[in-house]
Amino acid sequence: MIALYKLNKTLEDTVTQLLIEHGIQPAFFHSKKSIIDHMMNPFVLITPSTYVNEVQSFSIPIVPLSIHLSDFEKTIKEQNLHEKNLCILVSDEEKKWLDTENFLMYHNHFEICSKEFVNLGNANKNTIFLVPSWDSNPPIAKRINENIFYVHPSMDTMVSAVLQAMNLTEVTREMFKEKYQVQAIADSAHDGLIAVDKQGKITLSNNNAKKYLGLEGDVVGRNITEYIPHSDMLRVLQTGKKEIGDVAKILDRQIIINRYPVILNNTVVGAVSNFKEITDLQRMEMKLRKKLHENGLEAKYRLEDIIGEVQGIREAKEQAKIFAETDATVLITGESGTGKELFAQGIHLESSRAIGPFVAVNCAAFPENLLETELFGYEEGSFTGAKKGGKQGLFELAHGGTLFLDEIGEMPLQIQAHLLRVLQERSIRRVGGQRTIPVNVRIIAATNTNIEDEIEKKQFRKDLYYRLNVLSLDLPPLRERLEDVPLLTGHFIEQFNEQHQKQIEKIDKEFYSVLQDYHWPGNIRELRNVLERIVLLQQGSAIRAKDASFYYPKLRKKRSQTTASAASLKENEKDLILGALQQYKSRSEAAKSLGIDRSTLWRKIKEYKL
Repeated sequence: MIALYKLNKTLEDTVTQLLIEHGIQPAFFHSKKSIIDHMMNPFVLITPSTYVNEVQSFSIPIVPLSIHLSDFEKTIKEQNLHEKNLCILVSDEEKKWLDTENFLMYHNHFEICSKEFVNLGNANKNTIFLVPSWDSNPPIAKRINENIFYVHPSMDTMVSAVLQAMNLTEVTREMFKEKYQVQAIADSAHDGLIAVDKQGKITLSNNNAKKYLGLEGDVVGRNITEYIPHSDMLRVLQTGKKEIGDVAKILDRQIIINRYPVILNNTVVGAVSNFKEITDLQRMEMKLRKKLHENGLEAKYRLEDIIGEVQGIREAKEQAKIFAETDATVLITGESGTGKELFAQGIHLESSRAIGPFVAVNCAAFPENLLETELFGYEEGSFTGAKKGGKQGLFELAHGGTLFLDEIGEMPLQIQAHLLRVLQERSIRRVGGQRTIPVNVRIIAATNTNIEDEIEKKQFRKDLYYRLNVLSLDLPPLRERLEDVPLLTGHFIEQFNEQHQKQIEKIDKEFYSVLQDYHWPGNIRELRNVLERIVLLQQGSAIRAKDASFYYPKLRKKRSQTTASAASLKENEKDLILGALQQYKSRSEAAKSLGIDRSTLWRKIKEYKL
């Protein structure tokens, strides 16, 4: 569409006729409001140059109609004004279009006056005023009507403007389409969004940005410093470096802000900032966590919640923190009851996936056919009893988070093949389904068996083992960290006090000695169960050694079996490790020959000071 803005009747008729000859019916605007009402439609505006400033902020293509000196010369000639005192009365904007040097060579009695600042008091009564035809009501018209001559742009000027507008029409249509698509995308964003050009002028903003920054009206085209005097966007324009996670207080709101430079051909040409109120982020996180909690897909324990001060457990926690910084698969090994799932949850909560789901499954708890549907889900009608609409598997539920596969060593071989494919392809196919579903899941696996032995027995796939064992974490059994028994005991008793409404406040040192005199084959899980039984049976507020009397027969039996052989067992173990280290060049080969993990070998080397 081509629109005409503030053309007088004569010019409007002439330009309209030219457009109709090319099959175009123009629109006519006579106020800024009429333009605003049609802003959703792409159009090119033809307007006198004096009105360009009025509509420049609308960011629409404008073709200015201008008066040239040749047009004034034509009027002077036709009206025989060569010997008169002449004044061209134009706007400051129109002055830019006039080159008066050549004109002054032929007209000595000539000057250009700005209609905004013309001094009528000093004007010569014989002065002839030449006025552009679109300015039908100049400020001096009533006083000197007989001395005014209205000058029209030439036909060549009007034809040129029409052709230029026609050439811009198709470009304008695409430009407006892109502009409103970008604006629609910006307005659909939950964040506040604002963009500036190299000079700091706002080129784009959305409603959320106006809300957060307290802006009103149309801000496009205004400098960002008018609203934020010391805007950090200016720094990004200068440095060309992005700024992530900046926190600022604006209008009593805590805002988290990201700023990015816009770079074209290695040159910063602008900057974009997106921001959100911190309370919105907290609200979203709480909503997500509530949903995950309701579905049982939430991790509860952080690495700092894991009790232990001995070197082995401290090193395991430090390793886990490092593992959390990556997205690589982790294999946690250790005896049953050593806290493998606690470490898995801690790694998840320390990672970038912390607000995502944490899904845990015990691979030994399901028969093969049921484990397959649990992990990968199924489509409707895939088997008798299948739910209408099918069912999501644990991989889909864990999308964006972590899937913890406990007792991975017990996984059937057929399911191992499916799992290997998922790790390779990062997609799953439901049971009975044809389509593949992409999943973004981090795998943490755990086992209390020696998987390398299972590989030798053809019970575990070697290729899957290498896929899972990218990062390995070996947890020490409780018998190797008996110094932690008092800490663990105090922690569990505090829990049981609250859980069972008990008030146990004192624990005798002899009680700790009794507990430390046992090798705890069930590890921390067994210790917890023993302590819960003692707390439930306790009537007073203190626990003494005699309160573990029910445990004495088991302690004496284990002591008699282990005391005699403990020294020789330790020596044999030390000799075996020393021999393996001397025989093999690398610790990995030595560990493999001994049937233990490298991390276990490393811990034994430190224990025996080899």
